Amino acid sequence: MPDEVEMADVLVVDDEPDVARIMTLNLEMNGYITRVAYNGRQALEEVERKKPDCILLDIMMPEMDGWEVLHALKDDPSTAGIPVIVVTARSTDVDQIKGFSGGAIEYIVKPFDPKELLGYVSKSLRPRDHEEEEERRRDRIRSLQLSTIYDITEALISTLEIDEVLEIIAEKLLILFDLDLCGISLLEPSGRRLRLACLRTTASLRQSDSTQFSFPLERLKEILLADPLELSGPQSVPVSNLTYMDKDSSLSKLRSLYALPLRAKGKFTGVIFLGRTGFLFLGEEERELLSAIGNEAAMAIENTRLYDDLRYDEEVHRQLLQRVITAQEDERRHLAVELHDGVVQNVVSALYRLQLCSAQLDNAPREVQTALEEAQEIVNESIIEIRRIIAGLRPTMLDDLGLVVAVEKYIRTLQEEAPFPLKIDLPDEGLILTPEAETALFRIVQEGLNNVMKHSRCTNASLYLGIEGEELLLEICDDGAGFEPRGIQHSNTNSFGLVGMRERAESLGGSQEIETSPREGTRIKARFPLNAVQEEA
Repeated sequence: MPDEVEMADVLVVDDEPDVARIMTLNLEMNGYITRVAYNGRQALEEVERKKPDCILLDIMMPEMDGWEVLHALKDDPSTAGIPVIVVTARSTDVDQIKGFSGGAIEYIVKPFDPKELLGYVSKSLRPRDHEEEEERRRDRIRSLQLSTIYDITEALISTLEIDEVLEIIAEKLLILFDLDLCGISLLEPSGRRLRLACLRTTASLRQSDSTQFSFPLERLKEILLADPLELSGPQSVPVSNLTYMDKDSSLSKLRSLYALPLRAKGKFTGVIFLGRTGFLFLGEEERELLSAIGNEAAMAIENTRLYDDLRYDEEVHRQLLQRVITAQEDERRHLAVELHDGVVQNVVSALYRLQLCSAQLDNAPREVQTALEEAQEIVNESIIEIRRIIAGLRPTMLDDLGLVVAVEKYIRTLQEEAPFPLKIDLPDEGLILTPEAETALFRIVQEGLNNVMKHSRCTNASLYLGIEGEELLLEICDDGAGFEPRGIQHSNTNSFGLVGMRERAESLGGSQEIETSPREGTRIKARFPLNAVQEEA
């Protein structure tokens, strides 16, 4: 052993006698003089009695934990130079940052290798290059900070649900900083009041104290003793500032309380309260890390709010679209009834009169008879055409017999005109849908098959409607020309039909997928959640 470490005095601070005994045995076998303290207060008393050459410091101890001991040692110029090696079971990145930023020269996680521990003790007793040591310490802290922020960011981007994001933030902060309380209060849309959005506490603190974290924005100035809009980073707060309205609050058990203002895009959005029933000191590096975590949290919260706003807008759009579609269908139904009960009846009546005239004019000139026959034919064709228009406006079978029968009849009509076979697969029974769903599905079928007839140039086509799991699936396929899906929105009005089909699907909470490419045919899938389209029993 080198001369400079012989007979060195090492203070072992650990509340577990067996662990302390193992360390002292190894140290004494290698020529060190050892002393043992079993709690923080005893450790400071031993240091005051006689300054050791090195301290091995545990963190989790009763009365006074290792962080408080470390802070007290480094805050006193007479003991600040004593090398401290943290030996603890706490292994998070933030704990290591806390150790290094607090002045420890090394951080060892239990269970440890005795030889490794002896090596660090020996190294701490040799003359040290303080500039090199400081640079190495800062590199370690930066690396740990980046690792922590990365882990938190990975967790935050895993969801866009506001409640889940807040729970992740609170849980991470509780663990990383060994807290007893983490409360997140967010600014209400009015901008005048903060409302508690998430509160996590240990068993010794009551959730019932949650009312303490909802208050007017002006009250926050009294709590922080400053304008929160002008603050950045964690701010130490007197616990009494938060609990002055409730002297019996369990929050009075807190010995340390910090407030971390949150900002997103330069705007104040809320505050995170961090509390511990024991001593909590944040060094410069820990403050930097907590500020960075606060920035990540603020952006994650802002993103979830924007996502909630987008979902709300989409729901409003869906409801408005459904109203527009319903209004269109009501107008079509009204027009179909008017045509059937008014125009068709009048034209049929005119046809009967033409037939009556024709029957009574047997001796009329041939030219007159021919003209009457032609008039009857024109009127008859007009009746057929008007009835076809009425069926297109609102097929009566859809109201009378339901979707499946209406689709079957529509396809039979198409098959008379189509130059290709059209295969259909429809459910036999058990498909009872809401009127809105039946209408939307029928229109999608109409538009989809109309596109196949006009544009596909296919040799085969098919239609499938059925239940798959918790969804209703409508699928229209052809083996025709296909198209380039990315360019369809820039093409001519041929794309309007596809847009209309998608909007009808989305109006029911469904979705539409298009699988196609040039000369590879087209497959259109519309999916609907069953609970959104089925008629309630």
